[in-house]
Amino acid sequence: MITSRRLGYGVCVLYELATRKEGYHSARAIAGGYRVPEAFVRKILLDLRRAGLVTAQKGRSGGYRLAHPPQAIKLGQLLEALEPEAPTLVYGRQRGGGYAPGEDCPVRAFWKGIEETFTRALAESTLADVVDRSRAPSPKRAPKAKGTAPRGRKKTRK
Repeated sequence: MITSRRLGYGVCVLYELATRKEGYHSARAIAGGYRVPEAFVRKILLDLRRAGLVTAQKGRSGGYRLAHPPQAIKLGQLLEALEPEAPTLVYGRQRGGGYAPGEDCPVRAFWKGIEETFTRALAESTLADVVDRSRAPSPKRAPKAKGTAPRGRKKTRK
C-alpha cells in the first residue's frame, strides 16, 4: 500500500510538533530531521494551519505548534487538509504503475474494502495514538547462546 508523500510527511510533521518541547518550532528544524526540502514542509504546515491543526507565529522566536492537544487531532482531519480527493490505494510498486482494479475486476470489492478500512482507521486514529505507538519499546532480541561463534567467522584454535 502506498500513500502520498504529503500524507506521510504530514503525519511526521504533526508527530514532531507533538513530541517536541513547548513553544514554536521552525519548518527548517522539522524538515532537517527527515531530509525533506524545507519548502515542502512549509506547504504542508500552511495547509495544516488553514485546517486549524497548527498555529503559526512570525518573528525570530516564531514557528509552528499544535493548535490542539494530540488527543484532539484526528488523522482524518490531516487527510482532509492535505489530500483534496479521497485516497486511492495503489497495490504494488508505484514505479511500475501498481495495480488499480477496474470496474469489471472480480476482486475489486475486496480491494475497495481494504481501502475503506484504511480510510476509516485514519479517521478514528488520533495524533496521540501515533505518538504512543512510536514510543512503544521495540521487542527485545533473544540473547545469543553462549559458546557459539559469530556467524560468518571461523573459529581459530591457538
